[in-house]
Amino acid sequence: MQIYLKERIGDPNLFTGRKKELAFFLDWIDRTKREISQSTAILSRRKTGKTALLQRLYNLTFHKDDRVVPFYFEIREASQWLGDFARDFFLSFIYQYIAFRSRSLKYFQYPKNYSAAAKAAREEKLEHLLISPNRRQPVQIPS
Repeated sequence: MQIYLKERIGDPNLFTGRKKELAFFLDWIDRTKREISQSTAILSRRKTGKTALLQRLYNLTFHKDDRVVPFYFEIREASQWLGDFARDFFLSFIYQYIAFRSRSLKYFQYPKNYSAAAKAAREEKLEHLLISPNRRQPVQIPS
């Protein structure tokens, strides 16, 4: 398996155990394609491997490339403006989507701004990301 999202545990070979949990969530992802999965949550004390599990699940899903686009976003524990949060969330989603569709890891390292995202979408021929759904015309990206 190739690593797309850098896993916090360091060497991916250090990820051991969790076969039962991974099997559950991989089956859950397969059920989402048939729209029969229920919402689920992972609840546990701190430092029990929730992040490591989600990062590994992201990499497995990304590698599988089977109709489910993985998305990983970590919310910082700090005060932040809603507009900054929205921009970071949106650009993270767009870049991960472009990386998934193009199978190119370089988009995980791209600068997080709108014009670079628009350029990346054009380079990968994903112009549908630049079209306004209401007007069917290209969105104007500020410089």
